[in-house]
Amino acid sequence: MLNMPKHKLWLLLLLVGCTALIVLFLLLPKQPASALAKVVKTTSNADSLKLQQGIDLVNGPNPMEGITLLRELIQKDSTNVDAQYYLGLFSVKSGQLDKAEQRFETVLALRPDDIRYQVEVGYQYMVMQKPEKGLLCFEKGLQIDSTDNNSLFFSAQALEQLGRQAEAKKKYEQLLRHNTDEVVAEKVNEYIDNINKKLIP
Repeated sequence: MLNMPKHKLWLLLLLVGCTALIVLFLLLPKQPASALAKVVKTTSNADSLKLQQGIDLVNGPNPMEGITLLRELIQKDSTNVDAQYYLGLFSVKSGQLDKAEQRFETVLALRPDDIRYQVEVGYQYMVMQKPEKGLLCFEKGLQIDSTDNNSLFFSAQALEQLGRQAEAKKKYEQLLRHNTDEVVAEKVNEYIDNINKKLIP
């Protein structure tokens, strides 16, 4: 692994990290994971149904047809934050990172005080290998709610990626003070132990 090219090593670490992130994300008490999709499914108006149809098509056999539906929603109402978000998400999946970033900037401008979007967009920035931008989102999330487990966890992850280990440790410790799940606590303590090993002179 030591001889592995830097970019491949980073991708390997990201894949391993993402598995842990997903597990923890599902276990956290205050999880906004899939919160956007849940909002869509519980809303019956025509635009939300069209949004869900577009998402299903993109994830199914007709991705371009789904993208077209989402773009139609944006043309009708540029403030449709969910359509903007999902167009950004699908841009990430297709490798169009510049387009994705533009969409996400729009999302954050439309909903600057909604912690769900801060965390969701911040996570996508992490996927895009932009931990510094992800950290800004998570820090904004903590300004909205200083006890939000997702913002605490992902801000710690971003700080680790940026090499700011001592700050990351503080975020993990703060998360532990607000967490009541033993499984989550065990995993977070593993992250803290790993940081402690790195901080030993």
